[in-house]
Amino acid sequence: MKFTRPKIIGTLKIEKMMAGNLAVINDIKNAPNKIIIQCRSKEHGEEIINKIKELKPGETVYFS
Repeated sequence: MKFTRPKIIGTLKIEKMMAGNLAVINDIKNAPNKIIIQCRSKEHGEEIINKIKELKPGETVYFS
């Protein structure tokens, strides 16, 4: 999955979605700054959050 970091990321957290899967989401409600990335486990979600925080606005990263 290709992800380009928006200017504003807000507070990133791992939550259980309605379907029962885990996802990294932020607290922003409107596009283009809304982030929803599926993750396999809490540890995988923490890795995704750390990668996003390291990026500068506009940089792209690929998640598997």
